[in-house]
Formats: sequence, structure tokens, C-alpha cells
Amino acid sequence: MVLVHGLWVDGSSWHLVARELLDRGHSVTCVQLPLSSLTDDVAVVQRAVTQFDGPVVLVGHSYGGAVISNASHGAEQVTALVYVAAVATRPGESAGAVLEGFAPSEGLGAVVADAQGYLTLDRKRFAELFAGDVPLHEAEVMAVSQGPAAQACLAEASGEVGWQQLPSWYVLCEQDRTVAPEAQQGIAERIGATVISVQASHCVAVSKPQAVVEAIETAAAATA
Repeated sequence: MVLVHGLWVDGSSWHLVARELLDRGHSVTCVQLPLSSLTDDVAVVQRAVTQFDGPVVLVGHSYGGAVISNASHGAEQVTALVYVAAVATRPGESAGAVLEGFAPSEGLGAVVADAQGYLTLDRKRFAELFAGDVPLHEAEVMAVSQGPAAQACLAEASGEVGWQQLPSWYVLCEQDRTVAPEAQQGIAERIGATVISVQASHCVAVSKPQAVVEAIETAAAATA
């Protein structure tokens, strides 16, 4: 399994999911995206896939869904895609354009840009909007650990995408205030994904890791 984080977190956001997958005997990589552009992020994931000899399930959270959509195209080792409250792009479409196609969420309204145009989520509202069901002391650390993302991550047009050929699963977070549940439902429907609904915030990999693990294992078993 290759686990791909989204914006405003890093690979450590998968720590509970990765621990459970490892305990169950799976091989796992949590990538660290540079968040400098979609192209750069896709390249990192493609390199991670080649570390494995056998079939790979790609898992993407939030913006990471756009990354796995691109990284999976033409990747013969990839057998399934799991989107976790994630964006899935069409060819020629940016991640930002996908989100603009739905009613705006509170979280996206709290994105701030620094003097160089790099994006973060307002620290004061991070716990409330991104990690509402995560213990506050942990959410506060996540808020101050954010890696700023280049605007190109959301603005760059997608290339060809793997979900057009590969089976997909979608973990839909019903209490999400960063990517609205209605947007998640619409994204899942347009890619034909099997939907697994969870009562969780956008930070489901931390608050409900078991649900994410089960979705990954379901995808792996169905495509073994």
C-alpha cells in the first residue's frame, strides 16, 4: 500500500493507518510530498510504487486524490485506488477546479496565502475545520506542523488518470468541513467508486483509522 497525504499535513498523518496495516502483514510506504506542484508530487508517488515487486493499492487523502489519479495512469503494478475525502480529477482539470464545481466549504474559505503565495489553513481554525474529532492537543500540533503548499498543486491541470481504468473505493467523511460531504459524494459518483461512509472529520485517518484500514483491505482483497 502506498499512502499519499494531502495539503496541510504530511506523511505522519497516516501513522495510525500505517501501524495497523503493518501489524496485519502488509507492505506500506507513506510518501512525503514536496507540495511544490502536481507534477512533482506525482513523480514522488510513481517512484514509491516502483519500490514494490507486486500489486500496489494507491490511497490518497484530500488533494492526494488528484496525485494518485495521475500517478496510477499507466502504472501496471497499481490494481486499485482508494480515495479518502479526496479529489479526483479528469484529464485537463485541476484539483481546484474540481472543488469549485461544488458549493464552497468552510475549510476552503479559511485557506491563507503567505507573501510568496504558498497556502496553509488558518492555524486558529485548523482544529475546528480540519480535525474536529481529533483530540485538541493533537490537532493543535498538526496545525503548527503544516507544510505550505504551492498554488500550483491546486491550479495545475491533470494529465491522464488511472481511475478511468482501475476500480476505486471512496471513504466519504460525513462530518467533513474541509471538503463538503456533498462534494465528496459527487466526486465518488463521477468516478464510479464504491462508497464507504464514515462519521468523521476530514482527518479521518487520525480519528477513525480502522475505517480507513478496512476500506484499503477491501480494495486489496477485491483486486488480488
